[in-house]
Amino acid sequence: MTEKTDKEINIKLIFPNAVTMAALAFGVSSINMAFWGEWALAITFIALAGVFDFLDGKVARMLNVSSKFGAELDSLSDFVSFGVAPAFLMYLWTMDGNTRISVLQNLAVKKEAIGVYWGFVLFVSMCCAARLARFNSLIDIKQPPYWKHFFMGVPAPAGGFLSILPLIFWLATGQEFECFRNPAVAAFFLVFSGIMMASKIPTLCLKHIHVSPQMSSVLMFIAFFVIAGLITLPWVTLSILGIIYLISIPVCIYYFLKFKREYKA
Repeated sequence: MTEKTDKEINIKLIFPNAVTMAALAFGVSSINMAFWGEWALAITFIALAGVFDFLDGKVARMLNVSSKFGAELDSLSDFVSFGVAPAFLMYLWTMDGNTRISVLQNLAVKKEAIGVYWGFVLFVSMCCAARLARFNSLIDIKQPPYWKHFFMGVPAPAGGFLSILPLIFWLATGQEFECFRNPAVAAFFLVFSGIMMASKIPTLCLKHIHVSPQMSSVLMFIAFFVIAGLITLPWVTLSILGIIYLISIPVCIYYFLKFKREYKA
């Protein structure tokens, strides 16, 4: 009986790690799609990596098989899927040979620009690694109550999402506005997302937010609209969600400082 129970426990341990591996596979596949210029598919694979990254923790808690190995594996998957893949995608998209950006028309300037902008890719990757390392180091440390509704810095999936916003805007506008493809614009979003991931700026965390039954019905209908939008107008919907998330950052800072003052008072 004991031997059978041990086998069942070992089998259950596989499921959350398999979900994490699926997220990692989608993240790596996004790099492959970016290499071949399949920009929409590359974003889709990053989004799927985010979905599976959300599910692996849920599955582990549901089966009661959370482990240190799973947590470390999840961080490695996040680093590739949201630190490396989005930055690499933005680099290839911005430096694509079909772009008509005056600063890249001269071959010598182009080589220099490619070298400079590769540095932004490295910056985002290193910031994501630092964010994940800090998150792991703080798991067992109790934070003050005013951190309850906030993340410390932008989570890795949200950081990856912010870094590819210019590409999403470009797809949402029918690939007509090449200003989004300007290397300076891409570099700004890469640097911004990297700083936000590595920083200690409070950002929105929905885990501990409770709402009334009436409000839950409203939120449910909003979720239905978002799902319908992602199916029918995915790039426009993602653009709107990205703008809303950007607006939420200063709002979160305001309420965090308010809660912090009230707690210390």
